Amino acid sequence: MATQVSDIPTVSQLYQLKKLSPPGTEINSSATPSEALNNKVSIFRGNITKLKVDAIVNAANKFLGGGGGVDGAIHAAAGPGLLEECQTLDGCETGSAKITGAYELPCKKVIHAVGPIYSRSGPEKSAALLASCYTTSLQLAVDNGCKSVVFSGLSTGIYGYPSQDAASVATKAVRGFLEGVAGDKIDRVIFCTFEMKDVNAYNDWVPRAFPPAEHDLKGGDQGNGSDVTKNPDSAKANETTGDNEHVEGRGEDKKPGAVEIEEAAGGGSSENASRVHATANDLPEAPRTEPITGEEPEPKRQKQQPSDQ
Repeated sequence: MATQVSDIPTVSQLYQLKKLSPPGTEINSSATPSEALNNKVSIFRGNITKLKVDAIVNAANKFLGGGGGVDGAIHAAAGPGLLEECQTLDGCETGSAKITGAYELPCKKVIHAVGPIYSRSGPEKSAALLASCYTTSLQLAVDNGCKSVVFSGLSTGIYGYPSQDAASVATKAVRGFLEGVAGDKIDRVIFCTFEMKDVNAYNDWVPRAFPPAEHDLKGGDQGNGSDVTKNPDSAKANETTGDNEHVEGRGEDKKPGAVEIEEAAGGGSSENASRVHATANDLPEAPRTEPITGEEPEPKRQKQQPSDQ
């Protein structure tokens, strides 16, 4: 069964449910708190091929021929039609993206972004190319009428981009786009993670790019994440994969009550609020590291695609 956008909590809801901690006092975040932006951004841990959104962003290679990891999973779930269309696009440059139909996927479009192979000798160039993947993908989404966009972890697999650095670039690039002239045409950006290294990285960097607004902090002291609710199933999975790293500052589990959950879900139905909370349970607290910076090149544009749905 496909997951709806409404089932995925926003950053604002995660703050209210105490699933996401504000940046610590030792972190110098220059981002201005914005309730509006925090209601446009989400973190989701799960299968990107099961999301019923307008567009998902595939971590593609420059040949757009499918591959391993998330690229292979998306092609497998979409069926052969996706590869057939990709073969008509003449590849894609690193740092850019192209858009196709979604075929058998529950989303409407697939945006294929080609991230850089990480260069330890030239991290600034890698950061610029990676940032361009995000801004180009969002512009393609806008050009094709897509209002909800889900990003996989670009370049953090076999391309070797450190997850913390990649999340830093991604969150800053997305915030910059949402604050720009086309930002109001995007209703939701979702960072979709699977591996714990990426979960931790986004749980660390999203609060720096999207710090809590006053409304997000209602419902009690957020502290350092001591009241973060944990999902027993996720914890069990972490033990199986060896990703059960200890994070200091966590206290005993505290599950929010039904009223608190419903308020954080925007006052919707109890059923929807429960789904939001269940999704939020897959987000453990993460450690913090220092940010990096990178310049962003002008995105290259692909022609608008005709609507197929």
